[in-house]
Amino acid sequence: MAIDVVAAMRVFTSVVEAESFTGAADKLDLSRGMATRYLAQLEAHLGVRLLNRTTRRLSLTEAGSDYYQRATQALAMIEEAEVSAAQNASVPRGTLRVTSSVIFGAHHLGAAVSAYLRRHPQMQVELSLNERVADLVDEGFDLAIRVSAQVDPGLVARRITPMRLLACASPAYLKTHGTPKEPEDLSGHNCLVYAHRIHLGGWHFKRDGEERTIPVSGTLRSNNGNALVSAAIDGLGVVLEPSFLVYEALREGKLVRILPEWRCAEGWVFAVYPNRKFLAPKVRSFIDFLIERFGPEPYWDAPAVN
Repeated sequence: MAIDVVAAMRVFTSVVEAESFTGAADKLDLSRGMATRYLAQLEAHLGVRLLNRTTRRLSLTEAGSDYYQRATQALAMIEEAEVSAAQNASVPRGTLRVTSSVIFGAHHLGAAVSAYLRRHPQMQVELSLNERVADLVDEGFDLAIRVSAQVDPGLVARRITPMRLLACASPAYLKTHGTPKEPEDLSGHNCLVYAHRIHLGGWHFKRDGEERTIPVSGTLRSNNGNALVSAAIDGLGVVLEPSFLVYEALREGKLVRILPEWRCAEGWVFAVYPNRKFLAPKVRSFIDFLIERFGPEPYWDAPAVN
């Protein structure tokens, strides 16, 4: 018959310390009969008598005395291990490997990582910024921060904060070429296009349930949003870029939002990780921190941007 040695050991030490089966049973929330069976099973398992029993008292045998000393030490070590495991399950520690795009990482994630490390000085973070989509499992990343309308199937994604695209141009460009009044007017403007699948087929606009997709073209295409925004500030043309990238230029008056009554294609900043089960505290704490820092109304979407 299988025996739970640790449970039986706890019953045995409790009986010794309470000097009765009834006292031990009450302490462990067991029936007296169950406590008696645990001890009988333990003695059978060990092949020795641990307690001498009379109608009036219990006493340890020589083998029982030796086993009691060793059992109390073993139970103390088990309790210490359980406490340590529980602490590791709730306290972030170790090295967190994160990957993200260069644009979002440089503009916002780097500062967020610094703030996170000030809050959790026992942590270390390895932050890898690149424009390719990393394989989290093969490359050993704990999570990725991705800006997208959706994430790849097979991965777990948690929304961090909204991502909005804004159409913008410099005051000088608009003074020279005029301000678009409708999305269709963009076909007559020099549009600086981000070379990414989100813009395949044109720029997308929504208003009051109405949707329009406008084919656009221009003299500059790039896979780097910073390059496009810089060109727009210099007066080259119109850009459609995330608010987290253009908000400073808008607040400083270097860019002006156009078609503000139209909503452009939107997405999310996601935290993406391979497996939902047993999510490490370091991963969970970092995601929670980013949600707290950016939230449903991120600082780059403050009213001055709208």
